[in-house]
Amino acid sequence: MKKGMAELTDTQIKALLRNYLRKILEEDENKRALGKKSWTAKEGLDDHVDAMAYLQHDCERELAIGNYSRATGAVDRLLAEKGIELDRDGLSYKKVCRGMLQVMINHLEIDIRRTRLDYSLDDLPFPLK
Repeated sequence: MKKGMAELTDTQIKALLRNYLRKILEEDENKRALGKKSWTAKEGLDDHVDAMAYLQHDCERELAIGNYSRATGAVDRLLAEKGIELDRDGLSYKKVCRGMLQVMINHLEIDIRRTRLDYSLDDLPFPLK
């Protein structure tokens, strides 16, 4: 670990990622309320859901093999926003990346359901694995 670099506890990582998921879900709903997240044609809706399901599958596969490249941009932006500096080769950074992939998977699942007007997952805390 480089001098001045932080390490985060598992509890801190989970809280950071839960807050991030909550924030992006709220932003999604604000876009829906403003009509910026809508699909007028049935085919457009189905295509959108299919694309999200495909991306979700990719994220699951990457999580399974430990490829965190899809998550690093979001992780770097989140850490910068929070003023947290982690060593990219350190355990905390890898755990945040792994958790970010889980957040992406959960976000896509919720977004797919909300696109279909199913808000049944909104009451679940969606624990990070």
